[in-house]
Amino acid sequence: MLSSFKNFFQNAPLILVGAFFLCVSCKESEPSSEKEVPQENSPTEVKVEEPHQSKTAPESPEPVKATAAEESPRPTGIRFLSYNIKNYLTMTRFLKNGERRDTSKSEEEIEALIKLIVSEKPQILGLCEIGTKEDLLDLQTRLKKAGLDLPHSEHAGGADPTRRLALLSSLPIIARNSQDNLSYTLDDNQRFMSRGILDVSIELPNGPTHFIGVHLKSKREVTYADQALIRLNEAQLLRKHCDALIEKNPDARLIVYGDMNETKGEAPIKALRGSTKSPGFLDDVWAKDSRREFWTHYWKWQDQYARLDYVFFSRAMKSEMDFKNCYIVDPIDFYDASDHRAIMVTIGRSGK
Repeated sequence: MLSSFKNFFQNAPLILVGAFFLCVSCKESEPSSEKEVPQENSPTEVKVEEPHQSKTAPESPEPVKATAAEESPRPTGIRFLSYNIKNYLTMTRFLKNGERRDTSKSEEEIEALIKLIVSEKPQILGLCEIGTKEDLLDLQTRLKKAGLDLPHSEHAGGADPTRRLALLSSLPIIARNSQDNLSYTLDDNQRFMSRGILDVSIELPNGPTHFIGVHLKSKREVTYADQALIRLNEAQLLRKHCDALIEKNPDARLIVYGDMNETKGEAPIKALRGSTKSPGFLDDVWAKDSRREFWTHYWKWQDQYARLDYVFFSRAMKSEMDFKNCYIVDPIDFYDASDHRAIMVTIGRSGK
């Protein structure tokens, strides 16, 4: 017996080493689900992963997030869209073959325009660069056919017989005060405001509100006067129009919008807004796009981006301006419809 124990302890190291390798060998031969998962490039990977993916795909965060965004309700309040719709009228145009012809806005542009406006679902739509009343009716009819019914309208303008102003609304117009014969003196000559001033009153939840639209002189040079001075004089006429409303009623509710054809620091914009200390001061909505940029116009010929379109409001409106839901509409294909981007303004923040 003593001899057997002696032989065992003498051979113990060898026995232990053998046992270790036997255990390792057994462990490797046991089936393991972790080890049997195929590699990424294995032809059996699709068979293993497909059922798992198809089962969990509906629960993935991306589709759920998209569905939530689609179902999220629009902000409550009145949605007002200000938009220069780029020559919705008959005029001389260059066709793709180089020919010049008097024709209307192309069907492709109109289709893109209708799509953009309908997607924003405005209750009030302020327009620059509409043509005749028949052009306005055509646009109104197309919008209704596409699902946006804006039955109430105003068509206004000035000395320019081609480009005019318009407003469409789902809410009734309760008063009209548009001006089509405003004049000023420049270089000892009497001149008339080209597009005049559109002014209608609409009953909003917190009271009657003036929607005042303008389209000031473009930056294109003309032979008969300085284009910048023309724009300044037109802005001053608009300022006088607003001052008269404020003088008559210090609590007058004004939304002033349109294509001002000027950047914010220039004299026409300063003249239009007035002094910050005056009762008639017009504040700025400061709408931005999804990238927090302010530009509203792309001038392709000059490859130039600028903020030329604005929406201002009187002091009486400030408490109910829903600034979080005021923005520049910026689809990637905006240029298919117009060289301007539309501004959406939501009115109705007040708890009154």
